[in-house]
Amino acid sequence: MTIVQSYTFDFFNYAGIHRSVHLYTTPRTFIEEVEVTTNLSKDASVGDVFYSVSVNGSAANEADNVLHIQANLYDKEGILVANATSDGKLGGQLQVNQVKPWWPYLMHPEPGYLYELEIKLLATNEELLDVYRLKVGIRTLSWDKKQFLINGKPIYFRGFGRHEDADIRGKGLDNALMVRDFNLLKWIGANSYRTSHYPYSEESMQFADEHGIMIIDECPSVDTENYSQELLGKHKSSLEQLIHRDRNHPSVVMWSIANEPRTGSMSADSYFELVANFTRSLDSSRPITAAIAVPHTQDKAGRSLDIISFNRYNAWYSNTGRLDMVTQNVIDEAIAWNKHYNKPIIMSEYGADTLEGLHMQPAYVWSEEFQTEVFSRHFKAFDELRKKGWFIGEFVWNFADFKTAQSYTRVGGNKKGVFTRARQPKAAAHLLRKRYFALGRDLDQCSFPEDLYTYIAT
Repeated sequence: MTIVQSYTFDFFNYAGIHRSVHLYTTPRTFIEEVEVTTNLSKDASVGDVFYSVSVNGSAANEADNVLHIQANLYDKEGILVANATSDGKLGGQLQVNQVKPWWPYLMHPEPGYLYELEIKLLATNEELLDVYRLKVGIRTLSWDKKQFLINGKPIYFRGFGRHEDADIRGKGLDNALMVRDFNLLKWIGANSYRTSHYPYSEESMQFADEHGIMIIDECPSVDTENYSQELLGKHKSSLEQLIHRDRNHPSVVMWSIANEPRTGSMSADSYFELVANFTRSLDSSRPITAAIAVPHTQDKAGRSLDIISFNRYNAWYSNTGRLDMVTQNVIDEAIAWNKHYNKPIIMSEYGADTLEGLHMQPAYVWSEEFQTEVFSRHFKAFDELRKKGWFIGEFVWNFADFKTAQSYTRVGGNKKGVFTRARQPKAAAHLLRKRYFALGRDLDQCSFPEDLYTYIAT
């Protein structure tokens, strides 16, 4: 008998080992974990790095004064800018004068600035037991009922939902592809993306740190329903693993605890309250969101979130082909979400499937003209919403075409990407590039790329 897997989510469920596996040895007494948090003075001239170290091994349970930590912080040029020696508490604080904060792409001439933190574990006789090094971005996060801020400056997210998927290797880690993807993110002027709908590779998180790309980090909870204690336990476990791995990344600015969960159910209320509170117990320094697909009138999860994100496909799944309805529908729904919860709002998914090379005039579904028109109608809605002060971001679905299960509704996979699966731009990519750089200029005073506009006439 052939066993056939079935699932409700709209991406291919790859199996097997798709990332590198490393075996490593440790000293008998070793640094098991380092947790880092940062802060900035009000004028952003002084930065603080707080570190906490956990050790394990043969000497880990000895008297507190047996082991101690020497912490060194180096700038990008390898110059020592701060150092400290900690007692048996194995934690401490480093202060950096004339600090260079971590800024998102296009918000600063030197985005993604990283220091290197070196932690040395020493015995009482100054014997070196272990060394651990990690990159540190010094920045602050804050949020309220209307806005989200980095280093005290309001953020407007402009980015994508994505998938770990491409031609040839599928979900397999491909360093050359990763370089290409980040080059395209910067080419198009994006400052963020969501790790839809699972944790991405550690290498990609490190790339985001270095390039100043903000990450909404999402756990693998998709189409969640049939709420139970067993499911809650698995949900908490996935979040614990996600946060434990990614909490030291400055690029991670928000946790997403689910994608399109069935939050219309009465049991979703208490369930997501427990999930959100558990997430805050692990990390209270970042806001919590979830990408919600049910109408605001049915949703039971939003009260437990800090930021409301909603997915809606106007003129595609809803009112297919009706471009004339897009702008007002988006405005009305975003206002309704904000009125219902009095929290910042992000549109976390919108878009239309597009077969590259299909051109139709007038614009018709599946054509490149239609995708461009869908985007343009959303842009108009977003600009009206931005004036209200609580609309803080727009995320296209998707960055690139991706594989799905076989279906008569999918022509070789999901085609909502602005780039093909081989990472070549569709017409909408050029429109989106003009949009994102225009926002960057107006909001963050960045300059336009020289090739943004093609010469036509004087």
